[in-house]
Amino acid sequence: MEPEVLFRLRFLSDLTPGPGGLPLFVLTDILEGDPPRYRSRLALFDGGLRLLTQEEAKRPSFRAPFLYFLRRVGEGDELFRLDLRGGEAERLTETAGVLDYALGPGGEVAFLALKEPQKPGAPRVFEGWPFKMDGRGLLPEGNVALYALEDGKPRLLLDRYPAPKEMAYTPEGLYLVMPEDVRAQAEGRDTLFLLREGRLEKVYGGVGPIFGLEWSPEGLFFLGHAFERGGGTEARLYHLQEGRARVLFEGSLGNSLNSDLRFGRHLQGPKWGEGGVYLVRTEAGTARLYRVGLDGKAEALTEGGSVLAFALTEGGLFLLKEGFTHPARLEGPLGTFDPNAGVLDLAEPLYTEWTSPEGHKVPGWVLLPEGEGPHPVILYIHGGPHTAFGEAPVLEFQLYRARGYAVAFANPRGSTGFGQDFALLEGEWGERDERDLLGFLDHVLARFPLDPGRVGVAGGSYGGFMTNWLTARHPERFRAAVTDRSISNWLSFFGASDIGPRFTYLELGAKPWERPEVLWEKSPLSLVHRVRTPTLVVHAEADHRCPVDQGETWYTALLHLGVRTRFFRVPEEGHELSRSGRPDRRVARLRAYLDWWRENL
Repeated sequence: MEPEVLFRLRFLSDLTPGPGGLPLFVLTDILEGDPPRYRSRLALFDGGLRLLTQEEAKRPSFRAPFLYFLRRVGEGDELFRLDLRGGEAERLTETAGVLDYALGPGGEVAFLALKEPQKPGAPRVFEGWPFKMDGRGLLPEGNVALYALEDGKPRLLLDRYPAPKEMAYTPEGLYLVMPEDVRAQAEGRDTLFLLREGRLEKVYGGVGPIFGLEWSPEGLFFLGHAFERGGGTEARLYHLQEGRARVLFEGSLGNSLNSDLRFGRHLQGPKWGEGGVYLVRTEAGTARLYRVGLDGKAEALTEGGSVLAFALTEGGLFLLKEGFTHPARLEGPLGTFDPNAGVLDLAEPLYTEWTSPEGHKVPGWVLLPEGEGPHPVILYIHGGPHTAFGEAPVLEFQLYRARGYAVAFANPRGSTGFGQDFALLEGEWGERDERDLLGFLDHVLARFPLDPGRVGVAGGSYGGFMTNWLTARHPERFRAAVTDRSISNWLSFFGASDIGPRFTYLELGAKPWERPEVLWEKSPLSLVHRVRTPTLVVHAEADHRCPVDQGETWYTALLHLGVRTRFFRVPEEGHELSRSGRPDRRVARLRAYLDWWRENL
């Protein structure tokens, strides 16, 4: 198997109820060219695939008889409508760019849009934070307004900063999620407002993030929390009724499993349906669909594989499910649609767990290549840290296996899906997690046919931080390393990352002007002089989550220290390069990894 297999894959996303109780979704494939590009089209499944559009379309919603969606026009997206009784798609908006839209039960349409085009190269002025976002670049501060579409024309509903982040129509009016002011936005505190008859009423919040609005005849449901346990705080399902919000359910809500074989949006609830509220929860390496009643009683509805998205229709329940050996496929009462049948042959990893002297278990897997061994092995560390490995496919691991490398991957403390206490690091980055990762590594070296003299280490984002940290703290432990979109210096990360101030404080409990010594002590850069491991540094130049200076600094230090190193940097890409970057760049990244392992491991 070669990295170019990526060009043959197709991806399912944006699953939502469609006409006649059928599942409606986006099908994305890759058109080869110079450069290759993604093509996303709307489709239905009625036992066979029915394509509804040939041109690009995304974010579909169905309100009989119309199918609404966004499509790129020039530099921004516009809202379109397709009459399924016949005819061509009709463009509904003429804006500088539509950011989001919502449909009401009576045919209402609201949308967020830029008030005027951004002038390329013009100076930008900001008075709030964040001022940039990974995947979007500089944000349009003060240039976003909320409109209603009436008789084919936009009517201004709300023009304020901070602007709404999410919205949902109800019989009461339009619910909006947005920070109350600039300070609340900087601190990540959202408030739920109700807009009715031109008046904006504060309903709930002001303590933490709010997202996933869902209206029902029983009231409004949403997800949120108040950062009570720092960055590792798990989400809660709230039920809002008569102005009072009560918690129905909590945990790692949503699919938080790592995969590089997804594309597009995946809606994971909450959604109102028969018997209660449906949503996805990650637990013990699997993302399962739950139904939660108004009494708070929860029932798991799925076993085997992980749920990536779901749609409740009058025709039944449809799921996008993934596993170790396959990307998302559609499952439901009309059968299974697997867009990649016959394309991929992925191996199943072997489950194992290490029991720590502290009493907790560290679950993980080993993906073994063919042959008796002993095999060289790569310890791969997931991002987050509040995500997890589990029943989701990782093409990168399978490519390593095809080259004769074993892959060991685990869920150390800080990972999601193992309870609130397990998800916490409480400032002990590089301590609790290091003990778990190295203990797991020793465990698999003793149990499986692996070569202890040929051990590599790699990871992206938080996994890149840990790769830097481990090679600095244990200079003789690893023969080769790849650090991808990493953190090397918390002091610069604080101001340069799109999540820097809030994330740094929630995770480490320190700010540059308060306890700067903590940020330096937790920075791998403070220990870089100890590194001896040949290291490939991978970074995207438009990464605003872990900015490119983090990789530049690490590479420059290694080079000047005489450590064998190479810098693989990618223009125009952000933090999601490995998952949704331009296809040829994703392939080039995978080849850079493979070349490094071949030369050094």
